[in-house]
Amino acid sequence: QGGRVTIEVQARPGVTTIVVKGELDLVTMPYLATRLTLVLRDRPGRLVFDLSGTHFMDCASARLIVGAGQRMPGGRRPVMRRPGPGVRRVFELTGLDAHCEIEP
Repeated sequence: QGGRVTIEVQARPGVTTIVVKGELDLVTMPYLATRLTLVLRDRPGRLVFDLSGTHFMDCASARLIVGAGQRMPGGRRPVMRRPGPGVRRVFELTGLDAHCEIEP
């Protein structure tokens, strides 16, 4: 990832929060995918992505995040917390906002 993104996982009973700071693109996406695989192995009840520090996200990364939510037990939608206008726009333009909850 070369310092372009940091991903911090905060696991609490029933909810796992993934704090993403930096850019999510083709270069950093494999790092995100690896972290998500580890998180999903623990079968969290709720998956929250804190995107307040995410400056850029491409469509592939948005699909990866929504896809992680679709692998959750009970089909619970992932939560996008505090996405900036640019990140929110990626979800809206791709229609992926229909597959997640967006918190202001």
